[in-house]
Amino acid sequence: MMLRKPNCSDCPHNLQYMESLPIKKKGVTMHLGECFCVAGKRARKFKRSDPKTYVPSWCPRLKAPCELRIYGLKNQREWRMHCSMCADLGEDTSPSAFRYAVRYEGHTDLAPYEFFECCNEKSDDEILGAAVQHYDVVEIDDGIKPAFFYKTEHGYELLFSFDAKTAKKNIREEID
Repeated sequence: MMLRKPNCSDCPHNLQYMESLPIKKKGVTMHLGECFCVAGKRARKFKRSDPKTYVPSWCPRLKAPCELRIYGLKNQREWRMHCSMCADLGEDTSPSAFRYAVRYEGHTDLAPYEFFECCNEKSDDEILGAAVQHYDVVEIDDGIKPAFFYKTEHGYELLFSFDAKTAKKNIREEID
């Protein structure tokens, strides 16, 4: 499984103007065939020198440094239940956001795809500057598309769906 650098083609704010008549919209005059980023207050035209595939450094949605959140099981009861489910099944189960709460918030210089390349070779303290326990979920949000990683006994797994809004609402109780 590979995690790619984000690109503008997936962004809902990427606009290619295809009308025959020029129009002034969001502070700029748009002409046929020109590409614009309309994420900010004003539209911004893509220049020839801008990257053709990846998100340019001037993107208003891009976060530098990326936001880092570590979600842990919200209490001792949830932790025991999750451990027993994993033991009964003989494999790690997917995390449910209603059982998790934010344990750590910070920033990291690593983009999600950079973290994914080195997460199973180096220690968490070395990469993130924070300890990550088994069954924790790590979120790295670059502003374009957040990525979620689930720490198992065998290393990190990429999660395709994790409801961060639900997990952020939960209150964490200290686990002994």
